[in-house]
Amino acid sequence: MNPHDESRLAEHRPAFLRHLPRQVEKIGRRLHRFLQDGWDINGLALLHEDALHLGNACNRHGLDEAGENFLRLHALLDETLQQQALPEPETGERLWHLLEDIGQAVPRLAEPTPELAPTRAVRQSGRAETPPANYWRRWGQDAPTAVATPVAEPPPPAPAPEPRKPKPQPAAAPAPAAANPAPAPRPPAPAPATAPQSAPTPAKAPATAELAAEVIKGTRVYHLTEHGPLSLELDQRMEAAGYEVELLESPEELEELLGALPARLALVDAGFSAQLDAIGATVRAARERSNQPIQLVALSEADDINLRLNARRAGVDLLLVEPNASEVLRRLALLLSPGGGDPFRVLIVEDDRNQALFAEGILRNAGMQTEVVLEPLDVLEALHRVNPDLVLMDLHMPNANGIELTVLIRDQEPFLHTPIVFLSGESDADRQFETLEAGGDDFIAKPVRPRHLIAAVQNRVTRHRAMQALKQQRRGGRHPETGLLHRTEVREQLAAAVAAAGEHSAGGVLFLEVESVNLLRDRLGLTVLEQLLASVGKLLGEQAGQRPTTRFGDGSFLVFDDGTDEAGLEAFAAQLRAALVQHPFDVQGHPLRLRVSVGICSLRHRFTDDAEMLDVAERMAREARTTEKGIKRYQPAQPTEAAREAALVNEIREAIARNSLELLFQPVVAVAGGDESQFQVLLRLRDAHGKLLPAAEVVPLAERGDFILDIDRWVMQASLALIRNRRAEGRPLRLFVTQSALTLADPGQATWLKAELAAHDVPGTSLVVELRMEDAAIHAGTIRPFCDAMVADGLQFCLSQFETSPDTDRLFDDLPLGFVKLARKYTSTALSPKMRDELKVLIDRAHRRGLEVIGHGVEDAQAAATLWMSGIDFIQGNLVQQANRDMDFDFQQAVL
Repeated sequence: MNPHDESRLAEHRPAFLRHLPRQVEKIGRRLHRFLQDGWDINGLALLHEDALHLGNACNRHGLDEAGENFLRLHALLDETLQQQALPEPETGERLWHLLEDIGQAVPRLAEPTPELAPTRAVRQSGRAETPPANYWRRWGQDAPTAVATPVAEPPPPAPAPEPRKPKPQPAAAPAPAAANPAPAPRPPAPAPATAPQSAPTPAKAPATAELAAEVIKGTRVYHLTEHGPLSLELDQRMEAAGYEVELLESPEELEELLGALPARLALVDAGFSAQLDAIGATVRAARERSNQPIQLVALSEADDINLRLNARRAGVDLLLVEPNASEVLRRLALLLSPGGGDPFRVLIVEDDRNQALFAEGILRNAGMQTEVVLEPLDVLEALHRVNPDLVLMDLHMPNANGIELTVLIRDQEPFLHTPIVFLSGESDADRQFETLEAGGDDFIAKPVRPRHLIAAVQNRVTRHRAMQALKQQRRGGRHPETGLLHRTEVREQLAAAVAAAGEHSAGGVLFLEVESVNLLRDRLGLTVLEQLLASVGKLLGEQAGQRPTTRFGDGSFLVFDDGTDEAGLEAFAAQLRAALVQHPFDVQGHPLRLRVSVGICSLRHRFTDDAEMLDVAERMAREARTTEKGIKRYQPAQPTEAAREAALVNEIREAIARNSLELLFQPVVAVAGGDESQFQVLLRLRDAHGKLLPAAEVVPLAERGDFILDIDRWVMQASLALIRNRRAEGRPLRLFVTQSALTLADPGQATWLKAELAAHDVPGTSLVVELRMEDAAIHAGTIRPFCDAMVADGLQFCLSQFETSPDTDRLFDDLPLGFVKLARKYTSTALSPKMRDELKVLIDRAHRRGLEVIGHGVEDAQAAATLWMSGIDFIQGNLVQQANRDMDFDFQQAVL
């Protein structure tokens, strides 16, 4: 080995040692699942391939014991593949023992890693899946060119995907489940594979989704991630779809791992855009070393021509600008399977038989379906029979030349936009121009290079299919499962109605939103959630009848009604909501009832465009969550009310500028007594008439006016100054400070608060950041980075308006809470026995999580006694002391 190779291996070794335990863990989980549930053919082939790569990589890095065991694992699987039979029980046992040996070797060689929980004892399933004829040969050197027809046996049920953690750490090799697993019954022998009698004729392609899933399953992806909300959702959904995702944190780690173990796809988050040149060079070098395709995909947060150019020059195969997770997954599937599951159909029109067979051979070997027409006058009949994605045609032919045939093809409306590529030895530039002027799309000069021909055909067909799919969506194709229309079509209809609407117009939109979708995603997983939302859409479409209905977002739906007045819209909204909330949706064999809110917006209120109308309808749905009916109809602000709101907004802005907002304080008292001073900070604004307005009137206007960040930072700075002054006087203080979820979601808020803590010389333990439970449920994913960043500074968090919910425990897991503050309904004077029981359970659940519970809004002694008997930790309310500007409360004497 030359010094350069030795140096490169030395650079890659640390990353490989970190990477290896994770790979062993994945192989262990996969093999364990096979032994439990039956062998999966694709998974077995991937295991065979990974064992070879890892064995060679271990040997290159001097990990001889692990390398030898990996190669033994590969050899044992190779024997099974050569025999074209599924593993016998004895073989399964040998595979597991080899993995045990690897698991014992790797931890001694790699960095120390946390131990996994013991795995349950394995047993080999007696069930096996019978492969179709010649199935096993597809991975051998002699693989037939035609894909064997799959058998009609249903596949085994796929195991539920494990929840994806935001930032996984390396894990140790899997602990063997049992040293000597009991031999399981021998699986039934596979049905004998019968060789085909003759070359198969092209059959109808399998369904796009099925073939795409086959391509995706087991695809290794290296994700260079920022761990943002989009990245987290992508990782979860990719794993649920069958990708094998490896999270990386630096381009250097990507370079090291690509040198150790190839991947099919490198996905780069937007935060690494400035390093695309180096990343592209890394991928190009890995392609040359591994001699296998590695796709490079980059994400971008904004559309910028310089970024597009840099991505192109870096060799990025796909740049996705401002994408959502669904769009990324769709484009990745198309990238990995360019035909979208259906092989490209190419019609070759060529009078020279040898030339035709040459082109046909090139395209067939690239996976395309072809048909040759040797007689030019037969082209129209062949067009209607084959319905090609592209016509590959010679220019000079007897009876009719290529230009004449192109004009005839373009006269056929179904083939007006079908790509036509000429393949000819014609060197006259004017003649070539004539072919393009007649309707041709490209001209390839003979002799043709196979790579050029394949690329020209693939690029043309891919664009043609994309345009066809877009046209189909715009023509109003309904979703095959739910029957809902495409969102674009419904918006087009709505836009036309908005443009024509007058003061007396009937009709409007209903915006329906399934509440707590983020919590449902965490609880059920993305795959099950999508199935649930598809069921919701199907039921909604049935109830809506002929009214245009579409899915608008992750958990929202839109119904457009062009002929009903406002009262009728409200009645219809109540009918739809009742149908949805009363329906027991089946989720993994259990009934689930949903909470749904509906916003109503009538056309007669004259909106600028459909976007403005939809924004209003969505806001109504959000505000409907707090109403008893779960429905809210948009009513424009009356002139006096609108003027008052505008004046109040100006007063708020002026108060921020003049530093004249006011704060009141209310003590939070321990029921068991104590000398720790702690107060709730309450924001107030004195209006032009001298009236003191509560935060409930100020905060919504600030959130809608996009200046809530200024208010929250003003409150926080004032609180920090007060804590600093009290500490200087020897009177330490803790303050509960309410902050908007929008503020906590701001990317720079954590950095700002850390700087303010340092500037005021105040410890984070002196602050408790409080946010409403409803806001936390909606924004948990976006506020979690702030919470994680501030925990190290000692900052604590409190969930207010806390109540029993199916997702209570999930919120406990999602946020690093220290306190919960009960909703007002638990602190009223007279609670029913049922409500008292609910209160005790809720407090007990919080205590078992190590949280302290605050009774908020306590007005009388009877309510305080009920809370005390239920196990409350703190009391806050007018019973203790009304909110005021003073902070002279005697906590030492306050014992309830």
